Amino acid sequence: MAASIHPFDKLQVGIETTKGTLVAATRVLIGEHTMAEELDFYRSTYPAGVRANTGGAGTVLRRGTMIDVNTELTAEEILWALETGVKGGISPSTVDTNARLWTYLPELTTGVPTIKTATVEMIRGDGVTNHYYGESGYGMCQSFKIDWAFNQIAKLNVKLFARARQTGTPTAALSAYSPRESLASNLLAIFWDTTYAGMGGTALTGLVRSGSLEVTTGYEPDYVLDGRADADFGLHKVGNIRARLSLVMEYDSVGAAKFALYRSNSIVYIRLRNNGSLIGAVSALRYVNIDGAYRFVSPPSFSHDGEQVLVSMELESVYDETGTKTLEFAAQNLLAAI
Repeated sequence: MAASIHPFDKLQVGIETTKGTLVAATRVLIGEHTMAEELDFYRSTYPAGVRANTGGAGTVLRRGTMIDVNTELTAEEILWALETGVKGGISPSTVDTNARLWTYLPELTTGVPTIKTATVEMIRGDGVTNHYYGESGYGMCQSFKIDWAFNQIAKLNVKLFARARQTGTPTAALSAYSPRESLASNLLAIFWDTTYAGMGGTALTGLVRSGSLEVTTGYEPDYVLDGRADADFGLHKVGNIRARLSLVMEYDSVGAAKFALYRSNSIVYIRLRNNGSLIGAVSALRYVNIDGAYRFVSPPSFSHDGEQVLVSMELESVYDETGTKTLEFAAQNLLAAI
């Protein structure tokens, strides 16, 4: 029997109709992924008359699953983080022929936001035998992070939590998204404006070297005393959605003006739009777009690349009273359904 072969690893997902009720997966997600089965143990440490560990195997206090996915940023696969972490049940609008625009605006004034959950299947095998198969329901996005660096592919990391791992049979004959396009960092356009309504008006050109955006959705598993045989969670907790944005830019007159905004304690409005290629023969571009209102969280710091001085800006998302928004996400692709 052969050992598991890395290229045969699979992560498969399906949107659940009822939260926590397992469904067959509908899509393979491309990437490097891990499924960590979490077990918390209690092992008695009271004296038992011997100089050794006692308490037997112990008692399982809690079970759960954490799924970590590292992949390229695409306008297709980011939908899974948005559906299970920002707002669920979104239907796209038709833009041009077959191009579809998916828009995700988090609900900020309800304690029970509309959100979807996913069944997650993880497979490791040798092409004949599955040496590991895990299936977990009630999967939700806890956080996701996008990293951009010049001359590199934009990277996406997604962290999900789910209920205790179950056994079963993998969904067969699934495929990845096609067409699927990895988005290049050099095609990231950054706009820095003074109002939410004016977002996208002022482009930062020839300035930004790298950036990262980490979004924490506010969703966490809710463990309570309700007699669940799997010792996992029955429902989820809801917290604030927030983002941390880091930008490294050249310190020219524009970079100096951004430093002045830190000094004046200003709220700033930033659009991150990572374009791809034209969608088929139509005039619409494939893209991921993230709008946000931000405030500075620390003093800008300086470094240098050869003779050029660079400045790093650290910001966090904030609720904008005038625009009544904090963050907004959109992806344009060819998908009529997730």
